[in-house]
Amino acid sequence: MTGAKHHKTKNFSHNGDPLTADSQGDSRTWGDANDHVKFEVQKEIVQQAGKANLSQKDTANLLALAEVESGFNPDAATTSRKSSASGVFAITDSTAKDATERLSGTKRIGGYEVADKYDRFNTASNVSFGIAVYLDKKKVAGSDDVGDIYKAWNTNPAEYNKLLTRLDKHATQYDKDLTNKVWDGPGPAAPVKPATPAKPGETAEPAKSTKPEAETPKKSGDVLSSIPLLNKAGQDADKNWNMLMGTDSPSSRMMMRVPEPVKKETVKPQ
Repeated sequence: MTGAKHHKTKNFSHNGDPLTADSQGDSRTWGDANDHVKFEVQKEIVQQAGKANLSQKDTANLLALAEVESGFNPDAATTSRKSSASGVFAITDSTAKDATERLSGTKRIGGYEVADKYDRFNTASNVSFGIAVYLDKKKVAGSDDVGDIYKAWNTNPAEYNKLLTRLDKHATQYDKDLTNKVWDGPGPAAPVKPATPAKPGETAEPAKSTKPEAETPKKSGDVLSSIPLLNKAGQDADKNWNMLMGTDSPSSRMMMRVPEPVKKETVKPQ
């Protein structure tokens, strides 16, 4: 008798794909990107949703879904060998193919056009396909509730039941962030790259910031618009600070920390 043949299961995961010079995340792990990158990913979602004429609620829902799927790491990829889910919205290769062939430009999703070519780890591309899938699942759900949409998005009850409360909480907060125009500002600075080691006989190249130099504002109003929420610090700081210190806070709030105001003691007359 011949021994049973063991067929090696095909690995669909992109978790082992090496990072490239264009990679923005620090690894393929959920949430493993610096605050500057996360803010830029969020901003891309907000901007593309705006171009697609999506409502503020839909935009908040998209932010909450992206947080759950990738933690805003554009280079994230599942470790499951059975899945190719990767990028901002954890789009699988088959879903991307379906979006190109069935969803893009159809009445099913209101004529939305996805990016020309799917590039899983490219933020703009993944967000474009993520919006198409979102619109499709929203129609399937027949609801604009983020929990209902996620049930159509992720059909595994064991997974989505654990995330419904989190999604609802975060979508509500992102809706407030959008009202407060959090993403109109510059966001967190990019981390400084370490100095390039000098070769023998050469001077080491100094460390440089990866953040582009900002243009000098021409008007005082431009300065104020670049630091959203600061004018409300005195009113909302206590509430914001308590929320920010929670471990389950949306990434946008963690990055836009408002300092707790100094409380002046009032001396009562004797």
